[in-house]
Amino acid sequence: MIIYALIPLRKGSTRIKNKNFIKIQKKPLFMHATQQALKSRFISKVFISTDSDKVKVDNKKVLVIKRSRACSTKYASTEMVIEEFLKKYSCDYLVLIQATNLFIKSEYLDKAINKLVKNSKKYDSLLSCVSSKYFIWKKKNNYIVPKNYDYKKRPRSQDAELNEYIENGAFYILKSKNFLKSKNRLYGKITYFEMPKETIFEVDEKEDLKIIKKLITK
Repeated sequence: MIIYALIPLRKGSTRIKNKNFIKIQKKPLFMHATQQALKSRFISKVFISTDSDKVKVDNKKVLVIKRSRACSTKYASTEMVIEEFLKKYSCDYLVLIQATNLFIKSEYLDKAINKLVKNSKKYDSLLSCVSSKYFIWKKKNNYIVPKNYDYKKRPRSQDAELNEYIENGAFYILKSKNFLKSKNRLYGKITYFEMPKETIFEVDEKEDLKIIKKLITK
């Protein structure tokens, strides 16, 4: 069985300039996820798909591949990058890893891979997430209304059975053979891998960066 990891890495960034190359704990942001992928017991090779010439990783298990011009624009979707990759490289399972989440650990990757592979007849794809116990409201016209509970019969938070999860953008795992049909990282029967609360933070805005730096130095 062949399991590859794919890390999309575009040199440009809208909210934070060159965020994938910002140094955190003396190494570029993308290296945190890359090193954890390399520690995985199941991932046989790590591919970094990029339009940058700055990406250098001295490891035989890592292959830096040049993405096409179409996949390098700010409008290009991650699904485009996955499709481009799978048309060139064949594997049974693909682990899509997003470098913006610094809380990825090899043990999480391996447990999630094991869950999907062991239940291959039951599930087709998997996403990482964080459990949510919050009472959520949404905006409607000039007001807000409850989305997941009845405020007139407010339950105790510890008794609420919300069963909700938030995508933390750390990683996704999918069976490669059907991706080219669905053209979506999540398809078919979807399962999840729950990660700790702090993993909800990923580097998207400057405020996220400040929070993450405080969390990882504790």
